[in-house]
Amino acid sequence: MMSVAAWLTGAGAALAAGAAGVWWTRFARLLPAERALARAAALAERRGAFALALLRTRRAAPTPAALAEAAQAAADAFLERFAGVDLFAWTRRGPLGGTATGDGELLLRTGRLEAMEGGGLAVPEEWWDAAFAAGAAVVWTPDAAGLRRTVLRPWGARGRVWGLLGAASGLGEEDFTIVHSGALDELAAHLDACAERAAQLWELEKARAELAAGLDGAMRRLDETNVQLIRRAKEVRTFQEVTDAITKNPEHAGVLAAIVSIIASALEADLCAFLLLDEATGELVTQPGAFGLSHDEGALYRLALANDQSSSVRVFKTGEPFITADAQNDPLVIARYARLWGCHSLVVVPLTLEGRRIGVLRVGSFKKSFFTADHVQFVSILAEEAAVLVESAMLSRKLADSNRRLAEMHRIKDDFVSTVSHEFKTPLTSILGFLAVILEGEAGPLEPEQRRFLSIVRGSAQRLSELVSDILDLSKLEEGVEIESKPFDLAAAARKVVDDSRWRADEKGIELAVEAPEALPRALGSERWLSQVLENLLSNALKFSRSGGKVSVILAHKGEGLQATVADAGIGIPEADQPRIFEKFFRASNRDATGASGTGLGLAICRHIVDRHNGRIWFESSSGAGTRFHFVVPTSRAVTPAPEAAS
Repeated sequence: MMSVAAWLTGAGAALAAGAAGVWWTRFARLLPAERALARAAALAERRGAFALALLRTRRAAPTPAALAEAAQAAADAFLERFAGVDLFAWTRRGPLGGTATGDGELLLRTGRLEAMEGGGLAVPEEWWDAAFAAGAAVVWTPDAAGLRRTVLRPWGARGRVWGLLGAASGLGEEDFTIVHSGALDELAAHLDACAERAAQLWELEKARAELAAGLDGAMRRLDETNVQLIRRAKEVRTFQEVTDAITKNPEHAGVLAAIVSIIASALEADLCAFLLLDEATGELVTQPGAFGLSHDEGALYRLALANDQSSSVRVFKTGEPFITADAQNDPLVIARYARLWGCHSLVVVPLTLEGRRIGVLRVGSFKKSFFTADHVQFVSILAEEAAVLVESAMLSRKLADSNRRLAEMHRIKDDFVSTVSHEFKTPLTSILGFLAVILEGEAGPLEPEQRRFLSIVRGSAQRLSELVSDILDLSKLEEGVEIESKPFDLAAAARKVVDDSRWRADEKGIELAVEAPEALPRALGSERWLSQVLENLLSNALKFSRSGGKVSVILAHKGEGLQATVADAGIGIPEADQPRIFEKFFRASNRDATGASGTGLGLAICRHIVDRHNGRIWFESSSGAGTRFHFVVPTSRAVTPAPEAAS
C-alpha cells in the first residue's frame, strides 16, 4: 500500500498540474481578446480624437475654394490618425449663388493619388448613381494602375452640393473595414455638414445678389424717374414762365425777348434767338431781343429760303431738328454766321403752327459738344408750345401797329374835320344871315322865282350848318370833353325841347305830348347834353312820322335811374338796318319814304352822350309800325314834384 505521505505527494503534484493547465487555458483564450480590446480602445481613442479634430476644423465655406480648403483640412486630420489609405473627393454643384453647374471637379487627393492625372480618378456615372442609391459605401475597382480596391462614400445632397469620397488602400478587406470604415463615415458626415452649410451660404449669397440687383435696378429706375420728373417739372415751369411773359409783355419784341431769355436760362445756353419768316421777302429774319446777341445788323441777319447751305433754312424746309457739336467746323453750317455768333454747339428746331412753319428757334453755346439728344427733345417741345405764343405775339404786334396807324388816321381825320368845321361855321353863319336879310326884302324886292331859289339855298345852308354843328359836337365828345354833372329837372328839360319842336310838328300835323309822373326824381348829369339827346330823338321821330301821327316823350322812375322814351308811330326801322343804327353817318334805307333829311350823326351823338353819363340807350322798332327809343340816366337823391304835365 502506498503510504499516506506518498499519496499526499502524488495528490499535490496532480493538483499542481491541473492548476497549471487551467491557467494556461485561460491565458491562451483571454490574451487575444484583451489585445483586441486594447486595439479597439486605441481605435476608439483615435476616432474620438479625429471627431474632435473635425469639429475644430469645421468652418463656413462661402465659396467653392473655401469648401475645398475645408475638405482638405478634414482629410489631413484623417490621415494623421489613420495610415494605409489615400483619399480623393469629387464635388458637383447645383445652380447655387454665383457657382456654376458642371460634370464635377476633383476637390482633393492625397498620397500616391497626387501624382495621378485627374482623369485616372474619374468615377463613371453609374457608380455615382450606385453610391447615392445605396446611401452607403460601395466598393469600386478602377482601371487605374495601383488602385486594386477603392471604397466610394457619397456625401452632400444631390442637386445642391454633392460628391463622392474615395478611399484607396492596400490593406486587406477585413483590416480596412475594421480600421477605416467608421472613420471614413465620420469624414463623409463631416463633408455632409460642410456641404449643407455651403449650400445655405451660397443660396443666401444668391438671394442677396438678386436682392441687391433688384435694389440697384429699382434705384436706377427711381433715379431715372426722378430725373424725368425734374426735367418735366423744369419744362412745365419753363412753359409757365413763357406764358407769363406773354401776359406781361404784350408788345411783340418784348414777348420774344422774354421767351428766349427763359429758354436760354432753362438750358444754360449762351445764345437763343427766333428766326421768323418774312413772307414779303421770303427770308428768315433774326428777331430783335435775341438772347446773347448784339443788336447790330451783323448779328440780326436775314437768310433767304433759297440758301440751302444754311442749317436754319434746311430745318425750316424739312421740319427736322438739327444739332451739331461744333458749328464753326461743321460743313452743314455756314461757318461765318457761327463765328459771328461765337457759338460752337448749336440746336435748331422748327416753329410749326397747324401744319404751317412760321420760323425756327436757334439755341447755341460757346462750349463744344454741349447739347445732347435730350436737349433737342426739350427745345422741340418748347418750340411746339412757343409757336402758338409767337404767332399770337406777331398778330398782337400787327394789330397794335394797325391800331396805332388807325388811331393816327382818326386823329388826323378828327383834326381835319374839326378844323374844317370851324372854318365852315363862320362863313355859314354869314351866309345864313345875309340870306335872311335878302329874303325879308331888306335888300330890295325879290321876284317869286328869285325868292324860291334863295329859299332853296337857305335850306341847304341850314342843313350844312346842322352838319357842322353835329360834327363839332361829336368831335368834342370823342375827344373827351368835360361834362358837368349836377341835379336837374329832366321833365322840365323835356317840355322845353317839345315846345321848341312844336312848330315842326305843326307843319306836318303831328301831335306832340309829354308824359311824366307827378313826383319825379331829379336827373344827375348835364342838362345841356341830355337835352340834345331828347332833341335829336324827337327830331328823328318827327322826320319819320307821317302827317296826322303822334309823337310822345315819356318819363319814368326806374329805381336808380330815370328812363326817357321817345315813341312814334312812323315808318319804323328795317330789321337789316337796326344793327348799324348808332353808327356815324348811317341812315336808314327807307328814309326816302318821308323825304327826311339829316346828317346821320344824331343817334351816334346820343349814344356818346348817354355813355358819358354812365347810362344806356336802346330802341324797339318794326318796319311800318313805329319806333320807341329809350335811354336811362342816373338820378339825384333829391326828389322834386314835377310841374303839371303839358301836351
